[in-house]
Amino acid sequence: MPLQYGRQLHVATYPTRTSHNQCHLLSLQSKVKSPSVMFHFAKPHPAHPFTRKMSIQPLKEIFLKSVESVQPHHLIPSQVHVTNSHLSIQNRSYPLHKPCYLVGFGKAVLGMSLELEKLLKDKLNTGLVTVPSGILSKFKVESRIKFIEGAPNNIPDEAALRGALEIKTLAEGLGADDLLVVVMSGGGSALLPLPKPPITLQEKQDLIKALSTKGADILELNCVRKQISVLKGGGLAELAYPARVVTLVLSDVVGDPLGFIASGPTYPTSDDEDAAAILDKYGCHDLPDSIKTVLTQKKTKQETIIHNGRYDHVDTFIIGNNVIAAEAACRHAASLGFQTAVLSTSVAGSTHQLSQTYADLAAAIADPSDKQPLKNFLQKCDLPICPDFADAASGWDLGAEVCVIAAGEPTVVVNGGGRGGRNQQLALELSVRLNKLNIKSADISFLSGGTDGIDGPTDAAGAIGTSDLVNNGLEENIKAEDYLNNNDSYGFYSRLRGGEFLIKIGHTGTNVMDVHVMLVKPRRAREC
Repeated sequence: MPLQYGRQLHVATYPTRTSHNQCHLLSLQSKVKSPSVMFHFAKPHPAHPFTRKMSIQPLKEIFLKSVESVQPHHLIPSQVHVTNSHLSIQNRSYPLHKPCYLVGFGKAVLGMSLELEKLLKDKLNTGLVTVPSGILSKFKVESRIKFIEGAPNNIPDEAALRGALEIKTLAEGLGADDLLVVVMSGGGSALLPLPKPPITLQEKQDLIKALSTKGADILELNCVRKQISVLKGGGLAELAYPARVVTLVLSDVVGDPLGFIASGPTYPTSDDEDAAAILDKYGCHDLPDSIKTVLTQKKTKQETIIHNGRYDHVDTFIIGNNVIAAEAACRHAASLGFQTAVLSTSVAGSTHQLSQTYADLAAAIADPSDKQPLKNFLQKCDLPICPDFADAASGWDLGAEVCVIAAGEPTVVVNGGGRGGRNQQLALELSVRLNKLNIKSADISFLSGGTDGIDGPTDAAGAIGTSDLVNNGLEENIKAEDYLNNNDSYGFYSRLRGGEFLIKIGHTGTNVMDVHVMLVKPRRAREC
């Protein structure tokens, strides 16, 4: 069955405040708001008026609007309905002859599951969902669904393993007249860990950590995960056969490739996916015998039927992705009076490369006398640029404030022993580059934040960088480059002004990768 889409997603651009009201946008509204999310930020340090000049508060507001737009209490009720004993999802309908079953895994599935429970009521038989460790302490939950917390800091653990085993048992017990609803989102891989025997959980953890440290991206990591896991790479769908399986996906992977979101538990593994080649690419040769055994095993023939790369008994629906979050950020930036557009929703590559790209963009926009540098940037930029960005940028008055939105998921190559995450690393790397450029014509501020609220093994979602951040650090005897070289962005930001530039919001209940917000403010227009 072809992948179902509920609407044509598009990237909105807003040259001015007035044009904001003239654009047709996605409407994702609902009276249902469970679980609700409250965000709090540290107050600016009273001894430092710089923070008021650099316009960091709008950055936070714009980021939070993007996070709110992809909350399950918006996405589920707008696309899923239960009427006349039928479950309707977008443009498909499924009869509920008997109560259905629900399983889920990921950072956003708590809210997704609760919304479905509200809709299904007595049409839900059993629910079993694995969620991030600590999330139930933030959200008040009253539910018949069994929630299992696990994978602290997005690292698989024994609790998540027990949850995966329970999901496996449930799926294996289904029959041809059963309906299994699967909800998944980013973080699902860590919350559904069930290594193929004889691989142990620790061996699997060590391998994935080694690949991540060496710079493997999410597609490469999930390719390896699928080939050494019982439930990933279509394993869950095959265990549930012959039951009908309906999968709702909140995408956290650029381009929404179904086989890689949460490592594709209900999507068949492609024959051309080669975990061995990825391990060779990153020099992971010293493997345990258990992993070598599994990787060389021949695939067993399955009873399931696959047509055009999809299981016949599985229907999959993408209910949300980072395009929605980027549009929401753009809408709010426009409402604040900024000239704004979405540069890209397919940001990838290393933070080292990306910080240079963003520095070049900032320098191009900061030249109010000539638009040619911006045109040159767009011609040379190696990011997949949204189709409407160039047109929107051509109409900007570079003597006024500009806000650029981007979204995606870069990677970090870890060489040091500090703490941090890709968002904090990117914000600090960009700040260092902007300091070296020494742009005189504008103040530049930048926010990089994970929509899940968690950036690496820290309590921050991300951080804010500015063109003056390095100098501000030197005023407090904190040298940014020393922290950067040690991959200790969290250490830097924690020390600088009491952590004022860290974004701390905790688990958000959603996950569509990262959102980047850049503000370029001509100095003659700067607040005093």
